Amino acid sequence: MVFVWMGFLKSADAIDPSVQVQIGDFLQQSYIPIESAGVLRDEVGQRTGYLMTFEAETREEAEALVMESPVRNAGLYRETHLLEFQNEVG
Repeated sequence: MVFVWMGFLKSADAIDPSVQVQIGDFLQQSYIPIESAGVLRDEVGQRTGYLMTFEAETREEAEALVMESPVRNAGLYRETHLLEFQNEVG
């Protein structure tokens, strides 16, 4: 199954460099394939969140992955959503 995970930040303030390093490590983990990941920006270019698509065998595996998010663990999200994605085009 393919999942989409979106997290919306509490603030557009810069993220601590140590958390940035942890984000890089998190995205390179080898047990669940991440198809894409990137920053969400508003109309003036400020970072408002992150979006990631990835494959997991079950929702439980997907939930376990997002629980390891350094941004989540640092308490920087105001809101997150984990959704199953059903591709219709592409």
